[in-house]
Amino acid sequence: MTSKHNNDTTIALGVSRAIMAGDWERVDALLDDDFVYVGDGAPAMNKAAYMGFMRGVLCAAMTDMDMQFLRVIAADGMVAVDYTNEMTHSGPFLGAPATGRRVKASGQFMREVRDGKVTAEWQTTNALGLLRQLGLISTP
Repeated sequence: MTSKHNNDTTIALGVSRAIMAGDWERVDALLDDDFVYVGDGAPAMNKAAYMGFMRGVLCAAMTDMDMQFLRVIAADGMVAVDYTNEMTHSGPFLGAPATGRRVKASGQFMREVRDGKVTAEWQTTNALGLLRQLGLISTP
């Protein structure tokens, strides 16, 4: 892997690491001002909306995150990641009151890195599996 790919990977994974650490200044510094997030069939989010969701929804509901990057591939300014994230459901999330359970999310994301910043992210998560763990839907 070239040093550019290594740097792109460090930047792309740095966003996730900063979110887990609650280092919002670092998240802000790593995301381009024109950053766009597209994920899980929801409307696209700009930088402010993405940071607001991560801070005010995800990180308010899920604590003690342990995100593992299972496979990482970098090429041509794109970094693709297959991940799992174990976390404690400690606050309301998608209508589910806190359960105190350890849950595991899994999925993939691809981040575009240009000029040292993440300019876009495309993500898909195993939302169905997470909803089952939270008790919001039953397993057939």
